[in-house]
Amino acid sequence: MTGTLFEAFLLIGIGFVARLFGLVEEKDNRIISRLVFNVTLPFLVFLAMFDQQPSYVYVKITMVTWVLLGVFTAATYYLSKRFIKDPKKLGVFILTSVGGNTAFLGYAVIQSLTGNKGMPVAVVYDQFGNGLFIYTVLLVLIAYLANKSIGFKGLLSGVLTPPFIALLAGLLFPASIHLPEYAIKAFSLLGGATTPMMMIVVGMSLASPVKISSLPLLGMTSVIKLALLPAAMYLLTLALHIPAFPMKIAVVQSAMPAMMTSVIFAQIYDLDESLAAQIVFGSTCISFFSLPLIWTLLK
Repeated sequence: MTGTLFEAFLLIGIGFVARLFGLVEEKDNRIISRLVFNVTLPFLVFLAMFDQQPSYVYVKITMVTWVLLGVFTAATYYLSKRFIKDPKKLGVFILTSVGGNTAFLGYAVIQSLTGNKGMPVAVVYDQFGNGLFIYTVLLVLIAYLANKSIGFKGLLSGVLTPPFIALLAGLLFPASIHLPEYAIKAFSLLGGATTPMMMIVVGMSLASPVKISSLPLLGMTSVIKLALLPAAMYLLTLALHIPAFPMKIAVVQSAMPAMMTSVIFAQIYDLDESLAAQIVFGSTCISFFSLPLIWTLLK
């Protein structure tokens, strides 16, 4: 486990050093992120799902994820609004405490730990659980705090992303149709580029030092996102008798640090962008230690 995560975090370090020494710029990060998210990631998702049999476990994991994210969103909002008076900071705190980096970092970590075996559960958790919840319920709340509105078209465009469409295509792919070998190899080459590129993108994004004034919110966010949420996920999946292997994948996905797109949402909804970047940076650094601990405890 430790060696596998060191490999992943080494790739993150390479991306961080490249950005630190000016080998790449912020615009390069955005271009690579779009390439990974819109081109290589959909093929990884499709290959993870197209030969999978329908399973009630996927439904259970999706339901558990929605329930937990809903409870944590409501609790975080009602408890934190008493001491975070600035709505720009409150919105960032809720975003980073609930939304996890289950695609860029989650897929890479899961694939490093389990190979392709754990990817179907990781994809279901990310797309049907975390992603759908963020682009519907969570963003509606954030828009409310920012005094902005999201139309149906905006919600639909947020949900129908290339990875989500690839997930549906994989699940609905007719079992009677066999893809030719050259197509599978080509798709595998593209999908295989996703994990290392994701790690480098995460490292390139970690360029914002954490200010002392941000430490209290960073600390609270990290406790919620990296400890309380995965603990609750473990207990609930255990209570629902979800098998051990998919349960472990779901718990690890729930333990991912704050999502990188929190910074983008902060820009769109006029929230505290600097705070969002610092929490993403800080929680990702802390996850270098929390993720190995959680995986060890699960074993």
